[in-house]
Amino acid sequence: MGDARDRRVARWVTFGTLAVILLGAAAEAEVWPVTAFRLFSTVRTADGVATTLVAVASDGTQVPVPMPTSEVLAPTSHQLARLAHDPEPERRAKVEAWLELAGLDPADYTAVAVHRRPWTMDASTRERVPGADEVVVEVTL
Repeated sequence: MGDARDRRVARWVTFGTLAVILLGAAAEAEVWPVTAFRLFSTVRTADGVATTLVAVASDGTQVPVPMPTSEVLAPTSHQLARLAHDPEPERRAKVEAWLELAGLDPADYTAVAVHRRPWTMDASTRERVPGADEVVVEVTL
């Protein structure tokens, strides 16, 4: 008789726990230990900002510096936004390293700029609508 009761209690505990977790996720409750499962993810909204590195040649031609995801360059791309706060020698060293890792010769360019472009997601098409491009910092080579 005890085994049947133990199984029934185990089922109630299991299903009750699952129900609380699912309700917490559906309601986006942020109460520990029930969360909306944002522990290892950033909050995603309809607005965002993209930063890109652009190399400028002596004739004014602008070449976007590719940031390959599988290379050493990708993990350092978050530093683009912080480049304006770095000391000048450190800026140059980072910019030259990024150009070399991207397969571009720093000697071919006179400057490198970090461009910041805000974007908003269109609610009906779910496409990104880019805003105006602004230069955050320009490093002379």
